[in-house]
Amino acid sequence: MFNKRKLVCIVLSLIIFSNIQAQISFGGTPRFNNEKSNNPPSIVSLQKIDNDVYFDEDINLKGKGSAMRVGIMQETNISNKTHGTTEVLENGDRIWRVTIESKGATFMFPCFKTFDIPAGAELFVYDASQEFVIGKFTMESALPGGEFYTQSLPGERITLEYYEPAEVAGMGTIEINEVGHGYKDMFTMMNEEKGPHGHADGTCHINVVCEEGDEWRDQIRSVVHYQIVAGGGVYMCSGALINNTANDKTNYILSAYHCQDLGINITRFVFYFNYQTNACIGNSGTSNNSVIGADIVAKFSASDFLLMKLRTAIPDRYEVFYAGWTRSTGTPSIGAGIHHPGGDWKKISIPNRVQSNDANLWAVQWIPGEENKGVTEQGSSGSPLFDGNGRICGQLYAGSSACDVLDQPSYLFDVYGKLSRSWTGGNSEARRLSDWLDPIGTNETYIDGINWDYSSDSSVSINQIANTNKMDVYPNPSNGVFNIDINEMGTAQCTIYDMMGRPVYSSQIMLTSTNYQLNTEALKEGTYILEIIANGKKYNKTVIVR
Repeated sequence: MFNKRKLVCIVLSLIIFSNIQAQISFGGTPRFNNEKSNNPPSIVSLQKIDNDVYFDEDINLKGKGSAMRVGIMQETNISNKTHGTTEVLENGDRIWRVTIESKGATFMFPCFKTFDIPAGAELFVYDASQEFVIGKFTMESALPGGEFYTQSLPGERITLEYYEPAEVAGMGTIEINEVGHGYKDMFTMMNEEKGPHGHADGTCHINVVCEEGDEWRDQIRSVVHYQIVAGGGVYMCSGALINNTANDKTNYILSAYHCQDLGINITRFVFYFNYQTNACIGNSGTSNNSVIGADIVAKFSASDFLLMKLRTAIPDRYEVFYAGWTRSTGTPSIGAGIHHPGGDWKKISIPNRVQSNDANLWAVQWIPGEENKGVTEQGSSGSPLFDGNGRICGQLYAGSSACDVLDQPSYLFDVYGKLSRSWTGGNSEARRLSDWLDPIGTNETYIDGINWDYSSDSSVSINQIANTNKMDVYPNPSNGVFNIDINEMGTAQCTIYDMMGRPVYSSQIMLTSTNYQLNTEALKEGTYILEIIANGKKYNKTVIVR
């Protein structure tokens, strides 16, 4: 939660995508067990880091008022032209290897100043056991400008293995200018309560796969863990993928202002989706559904909100959910907090009470004693608070809750920035949410979430949209503005489906007369089914946008 430190840009980057802004891992097998590869790689030992120095510094950063630091960056100058061992195979192919050692590191990751390799060349990175392997990386994996970096690997040694076919031998240049050194145990494989990127202190946290998460399966898929590197350190926070009124799947991530307020420019982000266990109790789960790169589009310190936009598409295989939201100023009904305490596996916490703290913040009390259903801790910063309808009403700012104070209800409080306050925010689009979450100007008070793929479980058969009552819509065809004659008053749900039965627009509307004007100019040209549900009755009409 809140921390006035310079958020450090994360260089822990994972696999991913065909977009130029994303790191691409193409899979494959390294050659460390090739019978012809008999030369062990040379070892480059970095300056020894005293982890205790950073643990001592973290005493002043501990708590939800600070971003969680887990590692630091070491400068180096390692190149395939000046370091390592090169082996020439009988067919002329070359394999270059170098092992980088940082004594006492709990995890490591390399950052490349230059990653200029020819077609056909491949890079793998693996740990000392040769069991944790990432790659293959190719010329298409490089970021704009030739920069490149990888996710973290466990332990104090990593090996880089670079292969060049004979026809391009000697043409590649690899230069490593920084190496990440973890001093907190990001790969606690021996502890069943912690994930490979986790350092949660408490033991009362509930994995989202447990029964407490059964009513929140969609919302769980929206929550992300992300890391940032800048200014020589590695930090982590939580956030959530959030929907907008156009339902166009723009990849906005809502988090906390203090997660970037470190006084240093942020240059790299890595977002982890579906970072959760496979079982209620256990330490096995997904940890490589990541996306690299984001831009900050809006932020506001008073309500501690941060809105980021991913630079790349999210793969369909991640099956994400774009969470709905509410900007109502009324006290939210009891819902859930979903977060990554200590950067650990995704957890769920159920509040005991939610009330207004002040104009900017919600106050949340967690359930005390033996009935407790989870709390939050450092690393949960920026995570969403959902109301009883499954809509985001705020994001985590600060608080005193912890697993070791369950017998002291007065210490089980956290505060969340109000989405209603963030909606109006400051006096520009860079300081408020309304411009981004309501791009088509509907002035909605709330919207529901949508799935990553309209053809998934959110779609319906066209035959299911039965015509049960009379409704006139004109002009039809239209440029997107339709007049609706319907003999109903009050709140109604309006949904527009394409001809595959996929919802492309969903909104709550207020019927105050028999004629209502609906603006759908944001829709592409085509034929749609307009459905309105009012007072328990369903109305629909085929409409054409031209």
